[in-house]
Amino acid sequence: MGQEKRMMLAIVLSIAVLFLYQYFMPAPPPKPVVTPAGTDNAAVAAQAGAGKAAVAPQAALPGPAAPGSAATPGAVAPEGLSAGVPAAERQIEVRTPLFTARISTEGGGITSFLLKSYKDAPGPGGKMLDLVGSKSLQPPPLSLYKEENRPPFPSPMIFRSVAPDVVEVAAGATGSVLLAWESSTGVRVTREYVFHGDRYDFDVRVQAANGSREPVTVRPGLELSQMFLGELAGDSYTFHGIATFSPKGAIERYSLSDITKGKVEKGQVRWASADSKYFTWVAIPEKDWSVGRIAPIGEQGALLSMADSAATLLAGDTVRAGAKVFAGPKQSDLLESTEKGLEALIDYGWFGFLAKPLVFLMKASNRVTGNYGIDIILLTILIKILFFPLTQKSMASMRKMQELAPVLNKLKEKYKGDMNRINQETMNLYKTYKINPLSGCLPMLAQIPVFIALYKGLLVTIELRHAPFFAWINDLSAPEFLWDIHVAGFTLPIRLLPLLMGISMVIQQKMTPSMSMDPMQQKMMLLMPVVFTFMFWGFPTGLVIYWLVNNILSIGQQWLYNRQADAAKSEIA
Repeated sequence: MGQEKRMMLAIVLSIAVLFLYQYFMPAPPPKPVVTPAGTDNAAVAAQAGAGKAAVAPQAALPGPAAPGSAATPGAVAPEGLSAGVPAAERQIEVRTPLFTARISTEGGGITSFLLKSYKDAPGPGGKMLDLVGSKSLQPPPLSLYKEENRPPFPSPMIFRSVAPDVVEVAAGATGSVLLAWESSTGVRVTREYVFHGDRYDFDVRVQAANGSREPVTVRPGLELSQMFLGELAGDSYTFHGIATFSPKGAIERYSLSDITKGKVEKGQVRWASADSKYFTWVAIPEKDWSVGRIAPIGEQGALLSMADSAATLLAGDTVRAGAKVFAGPKQSDLLESTEKGLEALIDYGWFGFLAKPLVFLMKASNRVTGNYGIDIILLTILIKILFFPLTQKSMASMRKMQELAPVLNKLKEKYKGDMNRINQETMNLYKTYKINPLSGCLPMLAQIPVFIALYKGLLVTIELRHAPFFAWINDLSAPEFLWDIHVAGFTLPIRLLPLLMGISMVIQQKMTPSMSMDPMQQKMMLLMPVVFTFMFWGFPTGLVIYWLVNNILSIGQQWLYNRQADAAKSEIA
């Protein structure tokens, strides 16, 4: 194969790597991060409902009861429990400036968690996003872990609470919800949620006390579950599933496919997450807990059970455990302020060391512009300036090789059938005219890590979610929507930016110096704009803007170079 063919193949493969990367190169685990032990951890909440009520003072967690005695004074009195009257399930709503959470007294889990600053769709028709994912999710997130307790806890397990139906937590304030359950033998379990009015993280605490005369075995823990539907389902380019962080400092990510196939590992974890593209639930125990199971819930859900070590309680003994829970958007500053190392949940891929500063610059620019579409354009211009010298060198090399094309064609005719001689004479010609045949594609190869980094950064940056640009472009994180046409029962979305991007590639090809190509190479080059347009049709608008602007800048640079080169050639002539 001749040098020009090798170079052309290198260019085509280099560009193909940009888009095939996602499919064939799985991202490696992020760098180890250390999660310090000994911090409180918490739970979740959701949805609007019943009428308002003032925050009632919550009783303190009860201490151990003497064998056979009544509950400790000061604890929540489970009305009617001693008489054998079953408790009725009810919902307790917690409202903060950031979210509205609904806690069910059946199992103590969170049945709804509405984020007030995030809608499920852009525009005025969007409703508050429910982080639970489905009202029918069973068990709901942060339900009490009931396995391995002896004697076993009943199912359903209905807690009692003196909390009002609606608990309001103002900014800067703290509010709590205390749940209590007691068996007929005197075994008592309490759960307490502690919410902060200006934070997405909260605490969930569990206490078990043996008020019976017989030893009991309890294992405090919780169930972390999620339905990945709608907005929480993400896309085929980003992860959604269960993520765990081990005491050894490694993050493991289990997709729904992995979980369904049983490709999961159990063991101790420092924290665990039900993780989606832009949002996450994270449970951070006070000390390392063990994963009991990771299992699918239907086709679009997943469950992780995690618990403290089992404890055998003699009469009068008590065991306590707690966890901090973050439930909210994957903003790096919020995650880092909650627990050092949680920002690793934002998966920037292999080239995270490049993606992070690029995203940082984009966010910094947004403080001035207030428009992330403009910020992407400015960032593209900056990258183009940084690579300007390399691109200029590439253009010069390509032009020299174009000028040598007639000589190369004569060599091919002269030594037809002798490829070794053709290659030898071609290399001698390159040496004579001081041409590096690889210099035309090396600048492109150098830009691949930057493009992949920016590609990944734009995919996972939550600030782009539902961020408008102008006119009909109201979501930079989603494919552009102009209008739909219906053909033979199919709906075909019409998008303007991918079409403009394809046209810009055609113009760029026409302006780029070309060498002699065989018919197959010519067809490949002509087909590339079509292939790229098709691939970009379903890409987020922010990525299309980047590639379109990059093409326009390349066209401008190529036009400027061609003009200068033609002028210099005219002067010599």
